[in-house]
Amino acid sequence: MPLVSPSPIVRFPTPPGKPALALAAVLLAPTAAGCARGPALSEAADRLRTDAGVVLNGSARQLGGRPRTLADRTDPCADGRARRTLRAELPLQPGVSPAASVDRATALTLDLVGERGYRLTAPPRGRKRNRTFTVTREVPEVTFTVRLRGGGRTPAMTLDGRTPCLPDDG
Repeated sequence: MPLVSPSPIVRFPTPPGKPALALAAVLLAPTAAGCARGPALSEAADRLRTDAGVVLNGSARQLGGRPRTLADRTDPCADGRARRTLRAELPLQPGVSPAASVDRATALTLDLVGERGYRLTAPPRGRKRNRTFTVTREVPEVTFTVRLRGGGRTPAMTLDGRTPCLPDDG
């Protein structure tokens, strides 16, 4: 009598006439995943800075105002990884209807990030004077949350950008 019982046979569903293809996929998947190198922090941080600049400067040309960086830092994560975060603000023209200002800034920002390969991950929401939305780019992963404040003393667009925790190659 064997000391170890045989393990049960695990069967994966295969398309009819495609068993060799299914076997190849099962055998090669771990190898392919081990060889793939994902983006490092420097690559994602460059994309974050570049895209933030395009959005802020493009918006400034159309909406007026001068963008300013409020924060630009690297935060440590676990396992020698780090995350890059950036916060910037662009004043919006006072005196314009707050709802019209927010609508115009929303449309312009969505156009600019769309041209850079971002997709909407949290659609615009908020009242007429205030609106928030989030966009994400896949590779290298960068996420921006845009907050538009059309009313009050200082109407502004705040851009919060971040990368995920990535290997810190810097």
